[in-house]
Amino acid sequence: MKAALIDGYIDEPAALGVPPYISQRVRAIAGILYAKGIDVDYFTIDTVRKKELWNSFNAYDYLILHGGLTTPGHYVGGTPASFSEFEKLLSLNANPTKIIEGPIVAGYSLKGGRKAREVSLDEADALFTKELDLAKYLGISIEGKAYYELMNEFYKLGAAIIPQHPRYPDIIVEFDISSGCERRDKFCSFCTESLLYGNFKSRDFKGIEEELQALKTAGVKAIRFGRSANVIAYGYDKEKDLPNPEAVKTLFQTTSVILNPEVFHIDNGNPIFIARHRKDAEKILECIVKYNTVGDTISFGVESFDPTVRHLNNIDGTAEEIIEAIKIVNEIGNVRIDGVPKLLPGINLLYGLPGSTKKTFEIDFFFLKKILEADLIIRRLNIRQVMVFPNTPLSKRKLPKTNRGVFEKYKKSVRSIIDKEMIQKVFPVGAIVRKVIPEFKRGALTFGRPLGTYPIL
Repeated sequence: MKAALIDGYIDEPAALGVPPYISQRVRAIAGILYAKGIDVDYFTIDTVRKKELWNSFNAYDYLILHGGLTTPGHYVGGTPASFSEFEKLLSLNANPTKIIEGPIVAGYSLKGGRKAREVSLDEADALFTKELDLAKYLGISIEGKAYYELMNEFYKLGAAIIPQHPRYPDIIVEFDISSGCERRDKFCSFCTESLLYGNFKSRDFKGIEEELQALKTAGVKAIRFGRSANVIAYGYDKEKDLPNPEAVKTLFQTTSVILNPEVFHIDNGNPIFIARHRKDAEKILECIVKYNTVGDTISFGVESFDPTVRHLNNIDGTAEEIIEAIKIVNEIGNVRIDGVPKLLPGINLLYGLPGSTKKTFEIDFFFLKKILEADLIIRRLNIRQVMVFPNTPLSKRKLPKTNRGVFEKYKKSVRSIIDKEMIQKVFPVGAIVRKVIPEFKRGALTFGRPLGTYPIL
């Protein structure tokens, strides 16, 4: 039997699958198919568009469409699949069993600032938000087995599709080290992490090691610990509220030994967790800076500096704790190679949440200016509008109207005043950015990026 697996790409709070990234989820789907003895041909949605393959999958037994965005952004290396493109693929390929899998099943939108549209794809034979539901559908026994006990095997098998990626070997593997959120109280009103992944779990080391060996066999040269809501919390004992620097050390050391990656980056870290567990967090950050590669970013889900917004949306901590975490990362991570820092914080800001007013923009700008004037460096600022998903606490609440003009004016001020100066601090004159991959041309000018957490522009 044979399956066509079409990667429409994902972007979640703690996972990215838009090229040059290949997500852990699409690899797990491939692993599930391989576990059932089904051969897999892997296509990206960009390949389907470029080669006009819309009706090319009727000879397959299965057509699996994977994708969905819960934290949409701007992408350089690929364009996520649209709802209409999935509909087109379903309608033009009548023969195979057609399955839609991924965050798109929980709700669809390509932009923030709106409610995610509930998905109804009538021509699909099955819809799943989670990979293990697909495994069950295909007849794999999952009862009585722990999440990572199952996923470890699927990840390991799924590594085999990596050489089929059209950008191979210039891709970066999004790697799973934990799932769920480590918070001990309620979760943020808007977040899909707990909705999609449940309670916090650190992945067992044996499973990680076996997948790393499979990635080595597949020729992987770049890896990011992106499938984690908080890298600093790997191995965290939630009941005792104890971080685990030794577990993190083993994780990074082993990855470095097995893969010897050209690019070794992380993604998310909780600034409040860092501020409240300072000693252990410092040890963990020192370990990361020892083993990671240059140009890395630890993304802080600040969302808002406005205390009213934070309170009404159950966003933990204070602006002061966030600034403390930014200081800690700057002190440890601003070690430079060729003029480029090894690790700096990034900030995510979210607008349109309950409690937001015009004053929210002023408060956020005040704190961004404060960070700049304190000579602290931010690698990048993401400014998004909230996307509301069914079954999140936010879906049951009324949202304030965001004044588009005020929002755009604020964004312009941040980009021209904060971003411009920050980027000059991150990449001063004389800094060398190595192994740049050309992405697109604008006139005579070619824009490129190295593999890694974030492009410069």
